[in-house]
Amino acid sequence: MADDLDLIYETETGATNPLRTIKGLARLLYRMGHTFDNLSTSQLNTEEFLRTGNPNVLTSKPDADLLTDLKNASAFVLETDSDTILDSDWVCAINSRLTKTAAMKPGRIRVDGEPVGVNTIYGRYNPGTPDPAELVDIMKQAERSETNMFAASRMFARIARLQPFGDGNKRTAMLAANGLLVKRSSPHMLAVPVEGRDKDVFLKGLSDWYMYKDPEVVAWLAEWNLTNPDD
Repeated sequence: MADDLDLIYETETGATNPLRTIKGLARLLYRMGHTFDNLSTSQLNTEEFLRTGNPNVLTSKPDADLLTDLKNASAFVLETDSDTILDSDWVCAINSRLTKTAAMKPGRIRVDGEPVGVNTIYGRYNPGTPDPAELVDIMKQAERSETNMFAASRMFARIARLQPFGDGNKRTAMLAANGLLVKRSSPHMLAVPVEGRDKDVFLKGLSDWYMYKDPEVVAWLAEWNLTNPDD
Protein backbone atom coordinates (compact mmCIF):
# COMPACT_ATOMS: atom_id res chain seq x y z
CA MET A 1 0.00 0.00 0.00
CA ALA A 2 1.22 3.49 -0.77
CA ASP A 3 2.46 5.73 1.99
CA ASP A 4 2.23 8.83 -0.23
CA LEU A 5 -0.36 11.26 1.07
CA ASP A 6 -0.70 12.88 -2.35
CA LEU A 7 -2.29 9.67 -3.64
CA ILE A 8 -5.10 9.61 -1.12
CA TYR A 9 -6.04 13.18 -0.26
CA GLU A 10 -9.26 14.41 -1.73
CA THR A 11 -9.68 18.08 -2.59
CA GLU A 12 -10.33 20.44 0.29
CA THR A 13 -13.92 20.98 -0.87
CA GLY A 14 -14.63 17.34 -1.74
CA ALA A 15 -13.37 15.73 1.44
CA THR A 16 -15.93 13.81 3.48
CA ASN A 17 -13.70 13.58 6.56
CA PRO A 18 -11.44 16.36 7.90
CA LEU A 19 -8.44 14.03 7.88
CA ARG A 20 -8.62 13.97 4.08
CA THR A 21 -7.35 17.55 4.03
CA ILE A 22 -3.81 18.62 4.86
CA LYS A 23 -5.09 21.13 7.41
CA GLY A 24 -7.27 18.59 9.18
CA LEU A 25 -4.57 15.94 9.30
CA ALA A 26 -2.02 18.48 10.54
CA ARG A 27 -4.37 19.39 13.38
CA LEU A 28 -4.68 15.77 14.46
CA LEU A 29 -0.98 14.92 14.20
CA TYR A 30 0.09 18.11 15.96
CA ARG A 31 -2.31 17.45 18.84
CA MET A 32 -1.29 13.81 19.16
CA GLY A 33 2.39 14.67 19.02
CA HIS A 34 2.15 17.57 21.45
CA THR A 35 0.04 15.80 24.09
CA PHE A 36 1.48 12.29 23.84
CA ASP A 37 5.10 12.71 22.67
CA ASN A 38 6.35 16.23 23.51
CA LEU A 39 6.28 17.50 19.94
CA SER A 40 7.72 21.03 19.97
CA THR A 41 6.97 22.01 16.36
CA SER A 42 3.95 24.28 15.77
CA GLN A 43 0.75 23.18 14.07
CA LEU A 44 1.52 25.53 11.18
CA ASN A 45 4.94 23.93 10.64
CA THR A 46 3.39 20.48 10.97
CA GLU A 47 1.05 21.42 8.13
CA GLU A 48 3.96 22.70 6.04
CA PHE A 49 5.86 19.46 6.60
CA LEU A 50 2.87 17.43 5.42
CA ARG A 51 2.59 19.59 2.32
CA THR A 52 6.27 19.58 1.36
CA GLY A 53 7.98 16.72 3.22
CA ASN A 54 10.77 19.19 4.07
CA PRO A 55 12.18 18.37 7.55
CA ASN A 56 13.89 21.77 7.71
CA VAL A 57 10.58 23.42 8.60
CA LEU A 58 10.52 21.45 11.86
CA THR A 59 12.17 22.20 15.18
CA SER A 60 14.31 19.10 15.70
CA LYS A 61 15.22 15.65 14.41
CA PRO A 62 12.98 13.94 17.03
CA ASP A 63 10.09 16.04 15.72
CA ALA A 64 10.96 15.05 12.15
CA ASP A 65 11.14 11.35 13.07
CA LEU A 66 7.83 11.49 14.95
CA LEU A 67 5.96 13.32 12.20
CA THR A 68 7.45 11.07 9.51
CA ASP A 69 6.10 8.04 11.38
CA LEU A 70 2.71 9.67 11.88
CA LYS A 71 2.55 10.73 8.25
CA ASN A 72 3.28 7.19 7.05
CA ALA A 73 0.80 5.62 9.46
CA SER A 74 -1.83 8.19 8.51
CA ALA A 75 -1.38 7.41 4.82
CA PHE A 76 -2.24 3.79 5.57
CA VAL A 77 -5.27 4.76 7.67
CA LEU A 78 -6.55 7.10 4.97
CA GLU A 79 -6.73 4.22 2.52
CA THR A 80 -9.60 2.91 4.65
CA ASP A 81 -12.93 2.72 2.86
CA SER A 82 -16.34 1.20 3.51
CA ASP A 83 -15.08 -2.26 2.54
CA THR A 84 -12.02 -2.24 4.79
CA ILE A 85 -12.18 -4.76 7.64
CA LEU A 86 -11.04 -3.07 10.83
CA ASP A 87 -9.54 -5.97 12.73
CA SER A 88 -6.48 -6.69 14.87
CA ASP A 89 -4.28 -7.19 11.78
CA TRP A 90 -5.29 -3.73 10.60
CA VAL A 91 -4.29 -2.21 13.96
CA CYS A 92 -0.95 -4.05 13.81
CA ALA A 93 -0.41 -2.62 10.34
CA ILE A 94 -0.82 0.91 11.72
CA ASN A 95 1.77 0.30 14.43
CA SER A 96 4.12 -1.29 11.89
CA ARG A 97 4.44 2.11 10.16
CA LEU A 98 6.00 3.62 13.31
CA THR A 99 9.51 2.52 12.42
CA LYS A 100 11.51 5.53 13.63
CA THR A 101 9.99 6.24 17.02
CA ALA A 102 8.23 3.13 18.32
CA ALA A 103 9.35 -0.32 19.45
CA MET A 104 12.15 -2.53 18.19
CA LYS A 105 9.52 -4.76 16.59
CA PRO A 106 6.76 -2.45 15.36
CA GLY A 107 3.50 -4.09 14.43
CA ARG A 108 4.00 -7.16 16.61
CA ILE A 109 1.83 -7.72 19.70
CA ARG A 110 3.84 -7.97 22.91
CA VAL A 111 4.56 -11.37 24.43
CA ASP A 112 5.75 -12.49 27.88
CA GLY A 113 8.94 -10.75 28.93
CA GLU A 114 8.19 -7.55 27.00
CA PRO A 115 6.76 -5.18 29.60
CA VAL A 116 5.68 -1.61 28.90
CA GLY A 117 4.54 1.18 31.20
CA VAL A 118 2.72 4.49 31.00
CA ASN A 119 3.21 7.48 33.27
CA THR A 120 -0.03 8.77 34.80
CA ILE A 121 -0.78 11.47 37.35
CA TYR A 122 -1.02 8.68 39.94
CA GLY A 123 2.22 6.94 39.04
CA ARG A 124 3.23 4.24 36.62
CA TYR A 125 0.61 2.08 34.91
CA ASN A 126 2.12 -1.33 34.14
CA PRO A 127 -0.22 -3.56 32.11
CA GLY A 128 0.38 -7.25 31.88
CA THR A 129 1.00 -9.22 28.72
CA PRO A 130 -1.83 -8.36 26.32
CA ASP A 131 -4.36 -10.99 25.34
CA PRO A 132 -4.67 -10.88 21.52
CA ALA A 133 -8.31 -11.91 21.92
CA GLU A 134 -9.03 -8.62 23.67
CA LEU A 135 -7.77 -6.65 20.68
CA VAL A 136 -10.01 -8.79 18.47
CA ASP A 137 -12.97 -7.97 20.74
CA ILE A 138 -12.18 -4.24 20.72
CA MET A 139 -12.28 -4.14 16.95
CA LYS A 140 -15.41 -6.29 16.63
CA GLN A 141 -17.25 -4.08 19.11
CA ALA A 142 -16.25 -0.94 17.20
CA GLU A 143 -17.37 -2.42 13.89
CA ARG A 144 -20.74 -3.43 15.37
CA SER A 145 -21.38 -0.10 17.05
CA GLU A 146 -24.05 2.15 15.55
CA THR A 147 -22.45 5.26 16.99
CA ASN A 148 -19.51 7.12 15.48
CA MET A 149 -17.69 9.46 17.84
CA PHE A 150 -18.40 7.48 21.02
CA ALA A 151 -17.34 4.24 19.31
CA ALA A 152 -14.12 5.89 18.11
CA SER A 153 -13.38 7.31 21.56
CA ARG A 154 -14.02 3.93 23.19
CA MET A 155 -11.77 2.19 20.65
CA PHE A 156 -8.99 4.66 21.41
CA ALA A 157 -9.32 4.19 25.16
CA ARG A 158 -9.46 0.39 25.05
CA ILE A 159 -6.45 -0.02 22.74
CA ALA A 160 -4.46 2.55 24.71
CA ARG A 161 -5.14 0.77 28.00
CA LEU A 162 -4.39 -2.66 26.56
CA GLN A 163 -0.93 -1.44 25.44
CA PRO A 164 -0.64 -4.22 22.85
CA PHE A 165 2.64 -3.01 21.36
CA GLY A 166 6.09 -2.25 22.66
CA ASP A 167 5.64 1.47 21.98
CA GLY A 168 3.44 3.92 20.11
CA ASN A 169 0.23 2.59 21.65
CA LYS A 170 -1.63 5.88 22.12
CA ARG A 171 -0.60 7.00 18.63
CA THR A 172 -1.78 3.71 17.16
CA ALA A 173 -5.02 3.84 19.15
CA MET A 174 -5.81 7.39 18.05
CA LEU A 175 -5.11 6.67 14.39
CA ALA A 176 -7.17 3.47 14.54
CA ALA A 177 -10.09 5.35 16.10
CA ASN A 178 -9.93 7.90 13.31
CA GLY A 179 -9.82 5.08 10.79
CA LEU A 180 -13.29 4.08 12.01
CA LEU A 181 -14.51 7.64 11.39
CA VAL A 182 -12.89 7.69 7.95
CA LYS A 183 -14.54 4.38 7.05
CA ARG A 184 -17.94 5.79 7.98
CA SER A 185 -17.31 9.10 6.17
CA SER A 186 -17.87 10.95 9.43
CA PRO A 187 -17.55 14.75 9.24
CA HIS A 188 -15.59 14.62 12.50
CA MET A 189 -12.20 13.50 13.73
CA LEU A 190 -11.10 12.33 17.17
CA ALA A 191 -8.31 14.53 18.54
CA VAL A 192 -7.03 15.48 22.00
CA PRO A 193 -6.73 18.87 23.73
CA VAL A 194 -3.26 20.40 23.93
CA GLU A 195 -3.55 23.14 26.54
CA GLY A 196 -5.46 24.63 29.42
CA ARG A 197 -8.13 23.09 31.58
CA ASP A 198 -9.33 20.76 28.82
CA LYS A 199 -5.92 19.13 28.60
CA ASP A 200 -5.80 18.72 32.38
CA VAL A 201 -9.27 17.14 32.43
CA PHE A 202 -8.35 14.78 29.61
CA LEU A 203 -5.06 13.66 31.18
CA LYS A 204 -6.74 13.08 34.54
CA GLY A 205 -9.52 11.13 32.87
CA LEU A 206 -7.02 9.03 30.93
CA SER A 207 -5.09 8.37 34.14
CA ASP A 208 -8.31 7.31 35.89
CA TRP A 209 -9.02 4.97 32.98
CA TYR A 210 -5.55 3.43 33.05
CA MET A 211 -5.31 2.96 36.79
CA TYR A 212 -8.91 2.39 37.89
CA LYS A 213 -10.74 1.56 34.64
CA ASP A 214 -13.01 4.57 35.14
CA PRO A 215 -14.65 5.00 31.69
CA GLU A 216 -15.69 8.64 32.12
CA VAL A 217 -12.94 9.84 29.76
CA VAL A 218 -14.56 7.97 26.86
CA ALA A 219 -17.76 10.03 26.87
CA TRP A 220 -15.86 13.20 27.76
CA LEU A 221 -13.48 12.90 24.81
CA ALA A 222 -16.30 12.14 22.39
CA GLU A 223 -18.31 15.14 23.57
CA TRP A 224 -15.26 17.43 23.58
CA ASN A 225 -14.58 16.64 19.93
CA LEU A 226 -18.20 17.21 18.92
CA THR A 227 -18.34 20.60 20.68
CA ASN A 228 -14.78 21.75 19.88
CA PRO A 229 -14.26 20.63 16.27
CA ASP A 230 -11.76 23.37 15.43
CA ASP A 231 -10.04 24.03 18.77
